[in-house]
Amino acid sequence: MQVSRRVFLKYAGALSGLAALNKTGLVSLKHLSPAEAEAMQTSMGKYEVKYTADAMCPAECGMEMWVKDGKIAKIYGNKAVPMNDGIACAKGASGQQLVYSPYRLKYPMIRVGERGSGKFKRVTWDEAIDHIGLKLTDIKKKYGAESVIMDCGDVTDRDQYYRLFFAYGTPNTTEHGAICDVPRRHGPRLMVGGKRWEPDIMRPQLVRQSDGSLKKDYTYKSKLIVYNGWNPFVATRIFYENRGTVGAKVENGCKVVVIDPSYSNTATAADMWLAPRAGTDGDLFGAMLRYILENDNQNDPNKKYIDWSFKKYSTGWDDFEAAFKSWWGKKDPINGLSYFSLDWTADRTGLSKAQIEELSHLFGITKPAALVWGMQSPGHHYNGYCASIIGVALNVITGNFDAPGGVIDCELVKADKGGSATGKQFKKKKVKRNIDGKEVEGEVEHLHMDLFGSKYPAAWDDAVADYPNAFKEGVDVRYGPFRGHHYPIKAYILRTGNTVLTGSAPWKWKDAILAKDAKGNYKLELNVFIDTLNLESALYADVILPEASYAERQSLSDIYPSHQVIYNRDAVIKPLHECKKPTDIMNMLAKKLNELGDSDLKAADFWEKYKSEEDFVNEMLAPAPGRVNVGTPLPYPKYPEGYKLIGTPDSLEKGEVTIDNAKKVVKGKSVTVEWLRNNHGVAIWPMSWRRYKKHNADEPNKAFPNTSTKLIEFKFDWKDGGKRYGGYKSYNEKIEKAGGEVPLGLKEIGFTKFPETFFWFETKWNPHTNPEYKKYAKDYPFQLICGRVHHSMSGTQMIPWLGEIKTEGTWQPMNKEFEADVPEAMPMGDEPMKSMKKKFKANTYSVGSIWMNTDDAKKLGLKSGDLAVVENPLKKSTKGKVFVSGGIRPGIIKIGFATGGRFSPGMGPAYKSKDYTPSHNDLVDPDVLSPIMGFPGYADMIVKVKKA
Repeated sequence: MQVSRRVFLKYAGALSGLAALNKTGLVSLKHLSPAEAEAMQTSMGKYEVKYTADAMCPAECGMEMWVKDGKIAKIYGNKAVPMNDGIACAKGASGQQLVYSPYRLKYPMIRVGERGSGKFKRVTWDEAIDHIGLKLTDIKKKYGAESVIMDCGDVTDRDQYYRLFFAYGTPNTTEHGAICDVPRRHGPRLMVGGKRWEPDIMRPQLVRQSDGSLKKDYTYKSKLIVYNGWNPFVATRIFYENRGTVGAKVENGCKVVVIDPSYSNTATAADMWLAPRAGTDGDLFGAMLRYILENDNQNDPNKKYIDWSFKKYSTGWDDFEAAFKSWWGKKDPINGLSYFSLDWTADRTGLSKAQIEELSHLFGITKPAALVWGMQSPGHHYNGYCASIIGVALNVITGNFDAPGGVIDCELVKADKGGSATGKQFKKKKVKRNIDGKEVEGEVEHLHMDLFGSKYPAAWDDAVADYPNAFKEGVDVRYGPFRGHHYPIKAYILRTGNTVLTGSAPWKWKDAILAKDAKGNYKLELNVFIDTLNLESALYADVILPEASYAERQSLSDIYPSHQVIYNRDAVIKPLHECKKPTDIMNMLAKKLNELGDSDLKAADFWEKYKSEEDFVNEMLAPAPGRVNVGTPLPYPKYPEGYKLIGTPDSLEKGEVTIDNAKKVVKGKSVTVEWLRNNHGVAIWPMSWRRYKKHNADEPNKAFPNTSTKLIEFKFDWKDGGKRYGGYKSYNEKIEKAGGEVPLGLKEIGFTKFPETFFWFETKWNPHTNPEYKKYAKDYPFQLICGRVHHSMSGTQMIPWLGEIKTEGTWQPMNKEFEADVPEAMPMGDEPMKSMKKKFKANTYSVGSIWMNTDDAKKLGLKSGDLAVVENPLKKSTKGKVFVSGGIRPGIIKIGFATGGRFSPGMGPAYKSKDYTPSHNDLVDPDVLSPIMGFPGYADMIVKVKKA
């Protein structure tokens, strides 16, 4: 893509609020002399370039790592990967400081003191595996395999652990997504079978041309992007949104609206910033929907909001609309106003009627547009499901779903991976349990603690925040064939996660892990921690296993692009210290369990099958891309529309395929690790839009989306022609078969079953919207919210280069003077990095801070840098230094997620500030678990603030 001086200057202007250019604003370039070119070529020849996927944050950008003498010498972005298009941000470029960190775990350890004391002894791998194997064997014999939880933590490189524990016999495996943003994803999952909705701004895109060729398309089509509670310029899983947002503004005149109580980095580039009260996202979305429905006029070009063709590709709209409109006649007990009216919404959100009307009109009339809602909000609110469902409806009825420049469900269109390697087939194994003296048979998956438990049977992403209760009280199975079965949780294996700090309230997790029975034994008999990093959860483990870092193991990217893209996370260097790769850990433990008599773990399924991690990854790649041939332009016109595509991009393009008409599958040559390595590490298949309709007719193709009807579903449970449909149907069937027994979550909100269409309920700990909490408003006048900074959740705060970069009001240079071991770059010599003692002067290193409004601070006698205490109605408190600015709504306190109170010495520099930095999660109410899926209400709390 050529960039003219005019476009360059426009980009510079758009970015001026984010970062200053250097003195000239330009990069100096020169032609190399022949001698210089020869010298550079000689120098470059000393490096081996490896293509891999980053894991310094959840974006997982495509990277080039340059290796010299077996060590990482340079890190760049991979230009072949459209996710980041060759860009390496500060996080990715800091990877060496994690890989070569002096604080990382280096060898296996077994606890010798009390849990939480941090006292361990170094052991061999054989000793550690023996210890775990013996405990797992004993637990399985006494309590059943279901008494073990495998928490795979981070979403990267988890499949080996899934396979191992599914084969062992437990259905209770999970990953980080369970405590990420479940309510945010609920609407897309329920209505289109997807997950994450993002604007169509990933560039370049590989697009089929009218002449049949494939070309990269860099043009932007979006005219409006609304980011609600979403801050892609700082905290994103979708890297292309930061550059794509600016690109759409500069090159296509796209307007950007940011809805956030704080003036985020993204808001600095917005045309409109709206700062509502926290937790009122659903209120605002509901007002937008009502305004569009009431004011749509197909005969007035300025009010033609709705694209009524959406009804061809959906079902249940009339029922949804009627249920939504039924709320218009109800009066809100907190203000006596009609639900979703402009007056009602203004009263609850704190925005003006004019602002709400302007936003509603702007979104309704602008085409194409994308309304995107975030992880923080509504994703971290008790009633975030409602906002998510309304958000889907708004995008669909305005014609923006899967439209060029509109909104894309990335889960539906990303490449498939995992396949049989993940081991989900083991969950179908028949098992028996004795219930009330009667032997009952079912499948392993019917023992799942959530999907068949008494609380959250629709928790398709698992209710991890409820684990502390399960550790202490056990699990009651109330649905399915094992109804009436009770079992304890006796083992918890945590891999690349930090639930003690991030799983909800840390004090709740600590209490559960330390709980003992009447005999003085830990109720949780085995607690294992597997990671590269020495996080807080490691302090409470019985056994610690050091896993190879992301640069030392092989797997695949787990990303959210706008079409099928998959790339290799290659093993760039050999594992350092005594660390081992996931495939090796899987095989070692499987073999040990087999030796101890567990016949469920077979050689043919593990160590004989996977001689190397490449064998495992090749099996993961077998189903790729695994998506149907649909949309406009049709990705592969030579193949039948609606058939599933499997195979490398080149084999599909050349026609080197077999076509199974019975199964509707087109299969080319399988993607393999070798193929990826020979193609810059990445496979890219063509982009298309409006994938829900036939490419040559205005009618549904009945192949997309992934719902029970292959239509967009505005109904969630219904019968038609003797068949039952909808995203909630299976959960309601469980309730019906259990005699109508209502799960705990639904009881909390007065539901007797999962709703058939639109529903509404209020959030918790919000005195502005829920009358139950009005009594706290005077003594606790602030709403508490959280947000991420530029780190990988709680995992990379030991990285000094990132610690020196401030972020908004939650990560500021307010440190006390300290000294720490840090890895520093060595431009000369054989070692690219070297650990050394470094002293950081006061106020030169960023630490977690408490962001509050200037006027609020003045009333409390606070100024930036003052130490303050934040306390909630549960009498839980935290303290930290205040950052004061006008860039946050009055009445709001914002604290970074997992940025303070870091009490593991493994956090290095961040550990040094543990006594004067705030821990947001210490203020979370661990009993506020969202009623549909048991997700923690991270952003539902009110507090008071006082000077320390």
